[in-house]
Amino acid sequence: MAAIYLDHAATSPVHPKVIEAMMPVYQDVFGNPSSVHQFGRKARRILDEARRTVAESISADEKEIVFTSGGTEADNLAIIGTARANQHKGKHIITTSIEHHATLHAVEYLEAEGYEVTYLPVDETGAVQAEEVKASLREDTILVSIMMVNNETGIIQPIEEVAEVVKDHQAYFHSDIVQAYGLLEVNVQTLPVDLLAVSGHKVNGPKGIGFLYVREGTKMDSLQYGGEQERKRRAGTENIPAVKGFQTAVEVMNMNRNLNRDEYTKFKQLFLNTLKGEEVDFKVNGNEL
Repeated sequence: MAAIYLDHAATSPVHPKVIEAMMPVYQDVFGNPSSVHQFGRKARRILDEARRTVAESISADEKEIVFTSGGTEADNLAIIGTARANQHKGKHIITTSIEHHATLHAVEYLEAEGYEVTYLPVDETGAVQAEEVKASLREDTILVSIMMVNNETGIIQPIEEVAEVVKDHQAYFHSDIVQAYGLLEVNVQTLPVDLLAVSGHKVNGPKGIGFLYVREGTKMDSLQYGGEQERKRRAGTENIPAVKGFQTAVEVMNMNRNLNRDEYTKFKQLFLNTLKGEEVDFKVNGNEL
C-alpha cells in the first residue's frame, strides 16, 4: 500500500520546480554574494531577486527582509533581538500559551534574564481575545508575540484586531506566520505588524531557509556577530541555493494559493463528513468550520 503523507504542518515535500531551480545554483553559482568580483556578483543577483520576490509576497520593501536559517531563527531574532534592543523602555512581554516552541522557549530564555512574560490563555476554540491583549498591556510592555495560525489546531488568530490594539502602544508586535504563509494573504501595508517570521520548508521549499520581516524603524539587536550580511542584522554568508529554492517555492505558492486553500477545505469537510457518516465518536480540537 502506498503511504499518504498528511503532516504538512511539520514539513512539506520539496516541489520539483524548486529542485530544478536549485541544481544549477549548486553547480555553477559558487561565489560569495559579499564578494565584489564577477563570481560574487552572480550570486548577489540571485540573492537580490529572491529578496524582492519574498518581499512582494507580503507587500513589504525588500530592505525589510532578513534571510534566516528558518522560522525558529526568525522567531528568536525577532523576540530576543527586539527585547534586548528595547529593554531600556521596559522588560514586559506578552504572548500566548499556545505558541510554537520557537517562541515559547525564546521568551522563557528572556524570563531567565529578568524579563517578565504574560502568557495569555485561549478560549474554547483555541483563539486568544484581543481584549485580553489590551488588558495586559502595561507601560513597560515592549513586545507582543502572537502566532497567526496555530500549528496543531489550525486556528486562525485575530491578528488584525490584536495589531489594532498594539499599534498605538510602544510595544512592537511580532507574529509567527509559518503556518499561515502560503494559504492566507498577508499585506504589511494594511496590517500594522512589526515583525513576521516565515519558514521555507512549510511551502514546498528547502529546509534551512526562512526570513524575518522587520518593519523599517524597528529597533532590533543582532544575535550573530561576524560579517555585515543582511544589513548587519544577521551575520553569515547567505545560503544561495536555498535562497533560490525558496524564491521558486514562493512563486509556485503565489500561483496556487487559492486552489490549495479550496482543496484543503474540501479534504477537511470530506474527512469530517466521513467520520459522521460512519458514526465515529469524535471531537474537533479547534474550530470545525
